[in-house]
Amino acid sequence: MIDVGYYIKELILLHDCVVIPGLGGFVANYRSAEVNYMQKSISPPSKSILFNKNLHHNDGLLIGHISRRAGVGYKDAEAIARKYADKILESTRSGNKFIIDELGFFYHDKQNNLQFQSELSANFLLESYSLSDVYFREIYHAADLESRPSRYIAADMSGSNRRKRIRQLVYTGVAASLLAAMVLVPIKTGFFDYTELRLFKAKYELRNNIPTEAEEEIQPSIANESSGSRLARIIPAEYHIITGSFKEFGNARELMVKLNDQGFHSRILCGEGEYFRVSAISFTDRLEAIEALAEVKLLPGMSSAWVLKY
Repeated sequence: MIDVGYYIKELILLHDCVVIPGLGGFVANYRSAEVNYMQKSISPPSKSILFNKNLHHNDGLLIGHISRRAGVGYKDAEAIARKYADKILESTRSGNKFIIDELGFFYHDKQNNLQFQSELSANFLLESYSLSDVYFREIYHAADLESRPSRYIAADMSGSNRRKRIRQLVYTGVAASLLAAMVLVPIKTGFFDYTELRLFKAKYELRNNIPTEAEEEIQPSIANESSGSRLARIIPAEYHIITGSFKEFGNARELMVKLNDQGFHSRILCGEGEYFRVSAISFTDRLEAIEALAEVKLLPGMSSAWVLKY
């Protein structure tokens, strides 16, 4: 018995369009590799199938393949293909599903229109043959929703070192801005008034309206000095420079990655509310945090940063 459905699957592996004369055509739908952060999986590139009932033109591809594989003449192969199409219509108009193994099934909807549901797990991309989903374990810095552990600060990341790191980032950002201005603006004598350019002597004053949240005190603990760890001591990091607050964790994670790429030691703070706050850098001293905030605000896109006690 000639299995036309099997011949169709063979052609779909090699072609982007396979037409069943008198019925419609299967069209390839390519998708690149996908990352599913909810399921923590990576899917390989794939080729799925859509059905377009408006493709009635007989390109001879299916008929020629039936003729070669079944060893029959072209006229007989054409009759086999049309009989197969009539069989699909007859079955679906009777309220039944017409199933093509490993490809999908045809059916008629409530408006009596022919529809096709492809097999969701099928992948007809030969380059991805035998490749399956890869599951990963996402690594990020985030406080636990229920228990907030002590924050660990390395010995070489003191408050002064952190401020030096921020100044380096500010230097880089300002240098890039000045370079762009020199390229785009006609240069003339006295255009820049350097006496007013005091980027790193920004005056600040302690304001009572800096957004903070009173949280329960985190008890400091002493590191095991005999362990040989680089951690000189364990200190609760309480004051954070917040650069973004999101309801969606994915948006917070995206900003965290961006900040880390820029040289910050960023993390995600999960409070008791609905929002995920992104901390660019943290301090144990409030005055140090406010001083660093004045410099962070000089960076592009960070003018709305604020200090959070956490």
